[in-house]
Amino acid sequence: MKLAGVVGHDRIRTILSRALERDRLPPALLLSGPDGVGKKTMALAAAQAALCETAPAPEPCGECPTCRRVSAALEPVRLQEQREEADRHPGEDEWRNLRLHPDLVLVEGWWLTRTGRPRPEPEIRVGQVRSLVTEVAGAPFEARRRVFVVDDAHGMNESSQNALLKSLEEPPPRSHLILVSSRPQGLRQTIRSRCQVLRFGPLSRSAVAAFLAERHGVPTEEAQLRAALAAGSLGTALDFEAEGYRSSREGLLTLLEKVEDLDALDRMTQAEVLEQAEDPALVLTTLRSLLRDLAALRAGAGPQALLNADVAGRLEPLARGPLGARAGALAESAAGTRGALRGFANKLLSFDLLVDALSDN
Repeated sequence: MKLAGVVGHDRIRTILSRALERDRLPPALLLSGPDGVGKKTMALAAAQAALCETAPAPEPCGECPTCRRVSAALEPVRLQEQREEADRHPGEDEWRNLRLHPDLVLVEGWWLTRTGRPRPEPEIRVGQVRSLVTEVAGAPFEARRRVFVVDDAHGMNESSQNALLKSLEEPPPRSHLILVSSRPQGLRQTIRSRCQVLRFGPLSRSAVAAFLAERHGVPTEEAQLRAALAAGSLGTALDFEAEGYRSSREGLLTLLEKVEDLDALDRMTQAEVLEQAEDPALVLTTLRSLLRDLAALRAGAGPQALLNADVAGRLEPLARGPLGARAGALAESAAGTRGALRGFANKLLSFDLLVDALSDN
């Protein structure tokens, strides 16, 4: 894994490459920015470069035994095996500190409670951090340096963050801590202030589309659709299922075209249809994209600026009508409904309220 292989973020790549080449990688880094834009990939590429047997160098060589070992450990199948093994030990915190090399650890949050029940959000437990702090204080086993990457660092609870502070206050000379977070405000100010912060932005639509087409063989039209809807996130674009989106979009377009004429019983029926969808989150994402396009058309944007440019002919009359005047606010309502469902709100009631809002009732 090389820094040059990370899509976009040229400024950040240059900063890290220069630091690695000069053997001045900071003891604590915080890579912050939206989900799915390459923060963890950049962190792991920098970690591999720091451990590489040709270091100090701006990139890992990819050929030495250390690089081959790290690259093998980062294969999706190998990572999944470690995660599945960890899930068999939910009561033992340190199992989610995934060892990719004797001197490289990837810390991930637990999606299970200690009794094995699913969690709504991952949690980095205090036992994980205490184990990490002990290792950070130690000397490298095989490489010149040790690197510890903490993914979704905002998942540390208060006790975990308190435990981490000691390592940040007295960093050993040959250990490096890289925190990765899409919600850095969830970290204590005392932690953020002890890290050099590198902020990632969303990727351009053209960069995402090119990545999908060139590296994953996605057809051009589908790549452009995914890129338009991914909001600059490669992770979102890769997870996107085009057929499911188009099917969901067709149903929602039909709903928007008739929603103002629905009576109370019809609105309740439509809410039940949405509630029973296989992927309610996809329904809400799709609805928000359509409403966003209506607002854009209402404001005078051309079809080329739309997320759903291929159905502009059906969107334009809606944008000129009463729905178009409320589209911006309704798009935010759709986003709020998605957030509410992540917090275990009543699904049917949430969709019932949303359909009522669409019909202006």
